[in-house]
Amino acid sequence: MEVVKGRSLLFDAARRIYRNRLAMIMFVILFIYILMALYSVFNIGNIYNLATSHIEDVNRSFIPPFQDKSAPFGTDIFGRNVLYRAVYGSKISMYLGFLTILIEIPIAIIMGALAGYYGGFIDDAIQYLMSIIYSVPGLIIILAFILLVGPSFLTIALAFALTGWVGLARVIRGAFMQAKEFEYVLAARTLGAKDGRIIFKHILPNVFHYVIISAILTFAGVIMSEVLLAYLGLSIVGVPTWGTMIADASQEVSAGRWQNFIGAVPFIWLFILALNLIGDALRDALDPRLRNL
Repeated sequence: MEVVKGRSLLFDAARRIYRNRLAMIMFVILFIYILMALYSVFNIGNIYNLATSHIEDVNRSFIPPFQDKSAPFGTDIFGRNVLYRAVYGSKISMYLGFLTILIEIPIAIIMGALAGYYGGFIDDAIQYLMSIIYSVPGLIIILAFILLVGPSFLTIALAFALTGWVGLARVIRGAFMQAKEFEYVLAARTLGAKDGRIIFKHILPNVFHYVIISAILTFAGVIMSEVLLAYLGLSIVGVPTWGTMIADASQEVSAGRWQNFIGAVPFIWLFILALNLIGDALRDALDPRLRNL
């Protein structure tokens, strides 16, 4: 007798994404951004010096866009190549995004899982902590933390993570409260499985699509928040970021200097667009409730 194997959820998700042409285009764009970040990480072509070194020749200051082949987006007040600065800024955004996710996601998973699985006093205590964090505007917490500790990759990522984990934790809490009553969880408990195994082996894999989608949206949020911090003068000092380019552009546009604006805004806009559309595609592909649609 021939045994017919069913398709896995992962296979169905990959097929859904592959058939989504817009999502595939966004994945290609995201891959290009990753390549740009790696280009900066390994300092290929001495990009760091090209993006940060001041040019003594005043004739290189504020070269208009599309008038110099070596600087398609023009140069800033110090003669620095705006395109190189925008490319280098992709590395900074990747660093901040990944570092924030590495801190925020484990906190959200642990807090949400404990609250949803155990309930009772543990749930009340975690819910109370969430309410305290939600009652204070996140921007105030971020600004206070950075002003207290000082701007750096780690402190900015910590500030974002300490205010951003609550939303995902509440989603995971609700999913765990529902999943812990499912038959496969009750069967595992009957067979003597310990709480840790039930949480991480049986329940978490079935709600992990929430984690993936939240990580992508968190990445996008970090980039936009860094722009605001740079505008307030609290971003990372000494390296070109998209936020610092926008902050410089805010002072230069009124004088007709559009170089930093033209360099940073398209990079930010396209990256945020790609992340959001990829997040939508992953949500549609990974949500078990949409599996048969």
